[in-house]
Amino acid sequence: MARVIDALQIPGMTRRRFVQIAGAAATIASTPMILRVMRADAATSPAKFGAPTPNSDFYVTSYSSTPAVDASSWRLRISGLVKEPLTLTYDDIKRLPSINETLTLECISNPPDGTAISNANWVGTKLRPLLDRAGVSASAVYAAMRAADGFYTGVPLDEIMRKENFLAYQMNGEPLPQAHGFPLRIMIPGKYGMKQPKWITEIQLMDREFTGYWEARGWSNSAWRKVNSGFFSPRPTSRFFLSRSTSVKPPVDIYGWALAGPAGIRSVDVSIDDGATWNPAELVQNASQYVWTVWKYRFAPTKPGDYRIRARATSGDGVMQPRTDPQTGSGMSGQSVQDLSFG
Repeated sequence: MARVIDALQIPGMTRRRFVQIAGAAATIASTPMILRVMRADAATSPAKFGAPTPNSDFYVTSYSSTPAVDASSWRLRISGLVKEPLTLTYDDIKRLPSINETLTLECISNPPDGTAISNANWVGTKLRPLLDRAGVSASAVYAAMRAADGFYTGVPLDEIMRKENFLAYQMNGEPLPQAHGFPLRIMIPGKYGMKQPKWITEIQLMDREFTGYWEARGWSNSAWRKVNSGFFSPRPTSRFFLSRSTSVKPPVDIYGWALAGPAGIRSVDVSIDDGATWNPAELVQNASQYVWTVWKYRFAPTKPGDYRIRARATSGDGVMQPRTDPQTGSGMSGQSVQDLSFG
């Protein structure tokens, strides 16, 4: 079963400070933000590693509380520097040509081997045809995005116009749950979740840069995902935050995930001696740069003892996870670590 962690409401506690304190425990939160992170324990069958995360287990990160949006009165507006402003209803959106995409989302606060990452199948419609229909003005350079909960962020024009972008209204075969953006959320693959607002209500084309809520508080304005990795199995049996040791019997197949930005994942290496030496892992699934790669490494130690396992992913453009990477507002990319004990 998944474990639910509610963020602490601590006066004066900033998002970055909380992450610095709690990142090692994979509990990421902030004030005034309400953050709930759900961790789904790895499936017992290796075939299910990397499969879609059930909606009830999918991590939740929200700027505020979940708004109660009435689909019948909700509207999406494409406004600003366009020739023909559009106002679309929920039914209008669902009548458009649909697409089915698998996409992994990750919070910018997610540490290596963290919990604020999940995978899902999404149904929606491409964004670019709607922008073309509105007729973006030649003077537009930026797009502001606003949501029903009051959240706002923005991206440069070339990023909002990417052919990969889409508007999702279904998640794993059902309408978007309220906590995940019902009735509509925007997807900009390769970005951290803060650039993909839930409950989206407006895309406004502008002739100047637009600063978002978290960006004004020191978080990355580009928010392209850094290369990151973690473990699916084996996992620690203890639920205590500081316990990372897992008792196993050799040989053991270690499964994990790796994810980066648009460059995707090129390779994953595993160390069984805390980084002194490295060996290549097998890439079991690596279908898309926007879906976490599943990797596997068979470990068969010849003597009992405690071993510190490290995973190190390399992105398609050659960026390798460093040993450590403290949070500075642009995501974290340090190597994931797990301790295994062989009796």
